[in-house]
Amino acid sequence: MPLSQGSVHHRARGGFRAMAIVMFSALALVAAACGDDTTGAADDPVDETSTTTTQADDTADSASEETTTTGAADEPAVLTASFRGVTETEIKLGIVIIDVSVIGRSNGDVEGQWNAVINEVNDAGGVLGRNLVPVFAKYSPLGDVESEAACVKHTQDEMVFAGVGPLRSSVLCYTDINDTAFVNTFGVGQEEYDGSKAVLIGPGALPARNSEINVSALQAEGLLDGPVALHASVGSTGEREIWASALGDAGVDVVSQTQSTVENDIVASEQEMSAFAQVWSSDGAEIVLGVGAGSGLDVIAGLDGGNFEPSVIVTNGSDLDPELYRNLGYSTDKLAGAHALGFETFGDLAARGEEKVAACIARAEAATGETINIDPQGDEAVNLNTTIWACQGIEIFTQIATAAGPVLTNESFLDAAETFGELDVTAMTASISAGKFDVGDGAPLILAFDAAADDFVAA
Repeated sequence: MPLSQGSVHHRARGGFRAMAIVMFSALALVAAACGDDTTGAADDPVDETSTTTTQADDTADSASEETTTTGAADEPAVLTASFRGVTETEIKLGIVIIDVSVIGRSNGDVEGQWNAVINEVNDAGGVLGRNLVPVFAKYSPLGDVESEAACVKHTQDEMVFAGVGPLRSSVLCYTDINDTAFVNTFGVGQEEYDGSKAVLIGPGALPARNSEINVSALQAEGLLDGPVALHASVGSTGEREIWASALGDAGVDVVSQTQSTVENDIVASEQEMSAFAQVWSSDGAEIVLGVGAGSGLDVIAGLDGGNFEPSVIVTNGSDLDPELYRNLGYSTDKLAGAHALGFETFGDLAARGEEKVAACIARAEAATGETINIDPQGDEAVNLNTTIWACQGIEIFTQIATAAGPVLTNESFLDAAETFGELDVTAMTASISAGKFDVGDGAPLILAFDAAADDFVAA
């Protein structure tokens, strides 16, 4: 995820050869600390383990302490200390904050951004009468020591009911080792879902479901109406398999599957891609679909100089950079009619005044006295993403905790999550149900190559 909060996410200038990809991946671990993503899906989340001591559940007999309505049917329930971190009047939440000062950046008054949305919930009556009480903990994105420490502070020292916020690693310290629910606004992988005992909620669709969403969107535009050659960049075997499955389930006619094998050798790579293009042509493909980082460059290199002119679709819009291709000596003629997948960033939504995004920003600005920068310049705070994450995290938690009812426990929170359905979340189309705690449901933007603009733009 980029450090800046830019416009439609579909371009990233720079090389896509193997060494450039490796360098970019290393930088991304740091840049992710203040990245921009409305889908929230992390492509390669870290599968974390922890040596933290298991927290004893000091509310094992919470069920026996439940107090429900004792009078007439319309009388409110009597609230009790139903679970750790939950009292008659409060719900304690552990809020994690990424400390980007270690990379020389600022996200502004992040605690103020969280307090803005928390105070609005509390002013409206809280969660069925209980106020949300935040416990903040910062962590460095460079390593896992501080994120582990944040987990210990929240789960063992402060005994919060749940954690919320953009947690890059150590989420299993909360949800497995310390049996504490977590609403992650950053990204969650399948291994983390599988390893969690308590409820774990993530913002974006997992890869398999995301591929299904993307295939459906492409089919709706008629872009997969014809024989398809599926090509994956080097190292993208998993992504190729996921897309092959999604295409097959959708009834798409996949006539070829190829994958690059060459790294760090431009000449050999071009020869391999030229051979692949011949395979695509001989197999009767009318559409070439590239998946994985660098697949756009692969496809253009393979088609360059030949007579085969299929429609081109690339699933990672940042792979399609006409200027880069020309700098590498390739013609961009094959981009005529090409499409790519992209998505609107928080900055895009803010710039066009999307209602819930605008309200989230206005609330934070009023509370902190700071300007939330849609397009930060120079030393300006990169504070749009952190503001939106605060709104998303509290909105998701509040809706599910409210549905859990007056007796709030891990079990009632889980039951509510499994039966809730559609969520109302800033900058996100979302729902949650049994077996689906990756809440993002949003369809991608379909981008089309515009020769006059020399760029890919929303179709």
